[in-house]
Amino acid sequence: MRFNLRDIPPEIGIAGLMLLAMWLLSVAFGLPIMVPSGERAEFVGIHYIYPLIGVAVLGVLTLIAGKREVAKGFLVALPCYVAILFAHFNVKLWIPHVNPMLFDDFYMSVDRSLRPLVDFCMFARAQLFGFIPYESNFYMTSFIGMFYCSFLYHAIRTPEQFRPLVIAVLLLQSLGGLSYLVAPAIGPFLYEAGIDPTIGSGQHHMLDFYRQSVANGPDFIARQGDTNFTVGLAAMPSLHAAGAFLFFLYARKHAPLLVPLYAVVLVFILVTAVASRWHYLIDLPAGMALAWACIRIAEHIMPSQQMEKDEPIGTAAPAVG
Repeated sequence: MRFNLRDIPPEIGIAGLMLLAMWLLSVAFGLPIMVPSGERAEFVGIHYIYPLIGVAVLGVLTLIAGKREVAKGFLVALPCYVAILFAHFNVKLWIPHVNPMLFDDFYMSVDRSLRPLVDFCMFARAQLFGFIPYESNFYMTSFIGMFYCSFLYHAIRTPEQFRPLVIAVLLLQSLGGLSYLVAPAIGPFLYEAGIDPTIGSGQHHMLDFYRQSVANGPDFIARQGDTNFTVGLAAMPSLHAAGAFLFFLYARKHAPLLVPLYAVVLVFILVTAVASRWHYLIDLPAGMALAWACIRIAEHIMPSQQMEKDEPIGTAAPAVG
């Protein structure tokens, strides 16, 4: 029986290529591949993996309900996303050793030339979205809410769109991680504090790790990378802006019911990314362009197909957060 690469599910192929890219970078630059410590693994889980455990549970439920193709998409997506995140965070730790150039001065010059937009973002976060407490971390929880809501909606209402959406998300996390290496930047908090008083210490802890990594080389990552697995700094592009825009674009095309909610969440994420000084203005369109490209690539890899005509197993869940 002849093996055919086309028989490999796209999700597995994307995850495999991302792991291969990680391994090649590790070999080429002598960089250690790190596994997160218990504390960091918990952080990754809460913010990235635990939502996918919910996806796995839904996959089991859809399988029980007889929606086999949708269930297969859920259950394949989980390990592939875990593998991609593992490679993604290793690549973020390695950025200064793979490409030591920094473009912060240039990106900040763009912010200075467009200062009214930066000021508007700060005003919008403090006034228009001032009812959202800074300590709520709504920046992250709203994004996770879009993730859950989109996957649930398309699994139940438009199952033929589910796997293309999964593939687009996997591509975004993979290509986004590698795109950090193209024109790296640390972030505008180097030059000024954002308006969120709860994140300053975290930003400076990440900056301290970055500087020690530059000063001490890969050996420092080997010693400290497990307990700092998620502290790699990478401003360009903004993958939170990219992810929110990806879900918004998909909703606009396939789930108009979600568009009003997603439009508000997208604006909040874009505004907060700049107002917190995690991101320069230029990071946002770069991330959004990447999201658009990932959707197009996903549509090329796996055009929408009509799945089994099952009875719906329920109605779309509201966004979390």
